[in-house]
Amino acid sequence: MLLLAFTAGDSKSEYFIPSGAAPVFSSDIDIDGDIDIQIGHFYSSQTGWGGFSFLQNDSYGYFILTDSLYTYDNQNIVYSVDILGCETPEILGRHWDGQQTNLTIIEINNGNYDISYHPMCNNLTHYNYGDITGNDAIDFVFISNNDFLWGIIYNDGTGNFSTPEYFDLDYPPLDIACTDLNGDGRDDVIITDYIIEVYFSTETGFEQQLLGYAIPWSSGFKILPSDFDNDGDTDVIVTAHSNSNHSNVYMFENLGNNQFYEHPYFEFTPFCSYSQIADFNNDSLPDIVFVAYDDAGLYIYKNTGGFQLGYDQFIAVDNDAMLQELTCADFDNNSYEDIALVKGYWGALTPSKLQVLFNDGMGGFIDDPIVNTVEQNHYDKAMCCFPNPMKHETNFKIDIKETARVELTVYDLQGKSIIKMINNKLEGGIHKIKWDGVDQGGNQCKPGPYLLTFKVNSKALQTIKLLKI
Repeated sequence: MLLLAFTAGDSKSEYFIPSGAAPVFSSDIDIDGDIDIQIGHFYSSQTGWGGFSFLQNDSYGYFILTDSLYTYDNQNIVYSVDILGCETPEILGRHWDGQQTNLTIIEINNGNYDISYHPMCNNLTHYNYGDITGNDAIDFVFISNNDFLWGIIYNDGTGNFSTPEYFDLDYPPLDIACTDLNGDGRDDVIITDYIIEVYFSTETGFEQQLLGYAIPWSSGFKILPSDFDNDGDTDVIVTAHSNSNHSNVYMFENLGNNQFYEHPYFEFTPFCSYSQIADFNNDSLPDIVFVAYDDAGLYIYKNTGGFQLGYDQFIAVDNDAMLQELTCADFDNNSYEDIALVKGYWGALTPSKLQVLFNDGMGGFIDDPIVNTVEQNHYDKAMCCFPNPMKHETNFKIDIKETARVELTVYDLQGKSIIKMINNKLEGGIHKIKWDGVDQGGNQCKPGPYLLTFKVNSKALQTIKLLKI
């Protein structure tokens, strides 16, 4: 059914959405160059509703609730990623068939939904995705807290998936993530409870390595892989909260050659639940945002370098409902990371809400999108790139109103020109170009952050930070 979103109260960035909302994910689901939002909903016998809802970005940070998809299941995990190699992302959820939990893959096909199910395990706790074998196809990893195991479903690259492969653990896992930690093109697996460890993917199997330990009886674990020190490789960051009403951040610096250095953990109050990682001030150092457990608002801790965190700000939000999960992305295309936050109650009859907080680039978060920071009165939505972060390639889209000389250049953070994508006169209109991650000499650029600058008639209009992973 087609649903038109409408705002809740006076805030232009707060939208009513179907009830039971909790998990939220952001990606360009319609491949138009801006970031949309996907939300999972818990099933309630009171409402007879549970499933997914999709909010489309109008290109300027305002959203329309374009559709909702009913399922009988608790959709407490939601992702959208291109699995089948058709460029358009599929929606990922879960389905309990009475015996085990299945991975749900929803392919959007001209407004219709093609749904397939793939077995994972009986008592599913969480799942994630990554290219484990290095064949440019998305595989799936999962954990079961009750059964003390983790597992994997392999993708052969054509959309065919293997039967699950299981691995026993000596502890009940609470979170799992995938990322390439050693730059070999194969995503590795990170698993955590009070034990934090890595399973390095190799051609002959997995090599297990202990990273460290969390405070006993901690919970609420979230693995946030990122290049935390901006040195070109991926570090392991884990957030959790303990029974002593403290929140903790565990930081493992990637030294290369499968070696990690465990920095002293960072502890703070108050007690926080959900967390996400994003570079809010464009200094190429990822920061961490937390949801306050008392539903008062959000806490942002800025990355000050050297694996140090400092409190930056508290963002109060209207806590008329329980604060659920959040996602971070540049929703209004002003090159700053914004925050989308879900509010509501599981199983409640009342609608849930989505609130978007827009980063003004000066340390504040406001209700309205920032759409005029780069002369967009003349060059509407001047430039965007997707996907970002990129792995193998990314697409640039520029919109110019009249014939002009255009320069599109990729720089490193030291200001060195890596490659000049465009340097000539273009007619007015929309132009698209693809970058495969190579420099001017055809050499593959190393992973890390880059700056993409767009100039018209020698005047800089917009700069976007692009992360190559």
